[in-house]
Amino acid sequence: MKKLVSLLLCAALLMGMAGAVAEDAVTYTSLYSSEVTTLNYLITSSTNEFGIAANFIDTLVEYDMYGRMQPSLATSWKNSDDGLTWTFTLRQDANWVDGNDEVVAPVTANDFVAAAKYILNAQNASSTADILYGVIAGAEAYYQGTATPEEGAEPAPVQEWDTVGVKALDDYTLQYTLDHPVPYFLSMLTYVNFMPVYEPFLTEKGESFGLATGNDTLLYCGAYYLSEFKPQEIRVLSKNEKNWDAANVHIDQIISKYNKEASAVSPELYLRGEVDSASLSTELTADWLADEEKAAKIHPVRYDTDYYSYFYTFNFDPQFDAIYEPDNWKIAVNSENFRLSIINAFNRVKAKTLLDAENPEMMLYNTITPPYFSELDGVDYTNIGAVAALTERDVNSLNEEAALAYKEAAVKELTEAGTTFPVKILLLYNPNASANNTDQEAQIVEQQLEGVLGTDYIDVVIEAGPSTSYLTARRTGMYGMMNCNWGPDYADPETFTDPFTAGNKYNFMDLSGNPQVEEYYALVDAAKAITNDIAARYEAFAKAEAYLIEHGFVMPFGHGSGGYTASLLDPFSSPMAPFGISSDRYKGQYKLTDYMDTDAYYDAYDAYIEARDAAAAQ
Repeated sequence: MKKLVSLLLCAALLMGMAGAVAEDAVTYTSLYSSEVTTLNYLITSSTNEFGIAANFIDTLVEYDMYGRMQPSLATSWKNSDDGLTWTFTLRQDANWVDGNDEVVAPVTANDFVAAAKYILNAQNASSTADILYGVIAGAEAYYQGTATPEEGAEPAPVQEWDTVGVKALDDYTLQYTLDHPVPYFLSMLTYVNFMPVYEPFLTEKGESFGLATGNDTLLYCGAYYLSEFKPQEIRVLSKNEKNWDAANVHIDQIISKYNKEASAVSPELYLRGEVDSASLSTELTADWLADEEKAAKIHPVRYDTDYYSYFYTFNFDPQFDAIYEPDNWKIAVNSENFRLSIINAFNRVKAKTLLDAENPEMMLYNTITPPYFSELDGVDYTNIGAVAALTERDVNSLNEEAALAYKEAAVKELTEAGTTFPVKILLLYNPNASANNTDQEAQIVEQQLEGVLGTDYIDVVIEAGPSTSYLTARRTGMYGMMNCNWGPDYADPETFTDPFTAGNKYNFMDLSGNPQVEEYYALVDAAKAITNDIAARYEAFAKAEAYLIEHGFVMPFGHGSGGYTASLLDPFSSPMAPFGISSDRYKGQYKLTDYMDTDAYYDAYDAYIEARDAAAAQ
């Protein structure tokens, strides 16, 4: 098999390769099967949607291929002694361009103020407003003052904008004032809710701003602009030649073609050279690895860049059809014994073989916060405090004896509460993720749970979620049990408590009336209150996370990707950060000139680690 030279052997080689590709346009082509519902990055929290915005809009700071923070739209910053006021000096060579890459206006501090004001207007229904008003002084009161009160409730007092801690001191000086010290504030700045927007354009477009109808509903200040967009047909991201850092954009066009059967047809098109990436199921991967010619065209997935945490969760506020007996389910799910019987009967290793048949254990971990996300004095967070005991456990969590013991206790408890058996468990799966074998995973879960616990106790009912707007099913509580995920927004374990906060649209556990939920919230609040002692803060969050898991409110399911991938993107040149939108950016990435096989992957990985360590030592 051919050996590939890593793009990261040295800076000179990188510059040489960049010079070599500058003469000819480099195009990266792929298929997609799920269309975006909006281009409005100020309101979305969908991975599919902000992953596109990551390439359109620059942020104050960014991360390089080694995970190091770098200046971006901000060239420098400082923090006040009390930790509350952050002042940023913006670069003066950044511009907004339209869908023809024509300059419209410079990027100024007011663009960040305008974005914050839009997000904090409750009428705009931004799904990231809570992140903003969770840290910015005066932001929550302002937000509440813009909200429509519930029927019969008094409206919150209207606040003036100057009470909010987001200000443009001049065109190129931006200031954020926090309502409490936030140790991880800088790492928050790469998420969508801290992106800028050009206010005159926002005002001109009104409700049509960011509509997913074409390329003319946005302006762009990032590495790419949307040069063509025909919904359910094609998206073309073209290099923004006016971008301040255009020299570090090495792929000239990102062409994404819509095909509702993308996962099924992309492998053959990849082999024919018609697309540059393809979805591989476990079965297809095994077939390709057994074929020398095909094996030379795929390589392992990088586990160390997968910071999305996957977990199965129970829904405590069922809103599904009566045929699935939501009232009966709500009684059952509030029983800790019932939840733990399910969790102990679940063979996570077997379910993960669908993604990685050779090393499924590598994809599993026993916490919600993934390993390698955050560390303290060289110790990984998952090895700190109460979560350390979880990490030490075998990732094969199947324990039939414990499952049956919990079943016995649950039957006694729930019978007295009026539950009827078998309890129907509405298990929803994502029909758009067929490359990850989500339908087969659901079948394995059904067979495993019913096989251990018996159909006299539970009746697992498998249903495909809606093929369009799949997340609507989760957000509206149309499930009993579901495989969910969460990606971190900033560099602190607090971010992995966000899916379970009061008012969440993941498991709605705050609506359960369960006193254990209040205990968990008290533990989280205590951890959040610690801002000047990171060791104590991490210990406190570890205690809260362990409580959530040990009481069966959620079941960790590890990484969501693994095994092998078919792609011509160099896996070691992409921006890397376990939070925000850095890993969704094409800026800095190279397209390989030949396929990368497994041997070449590990050679390149070794070179990457060597280069990363050398960079860290500088």
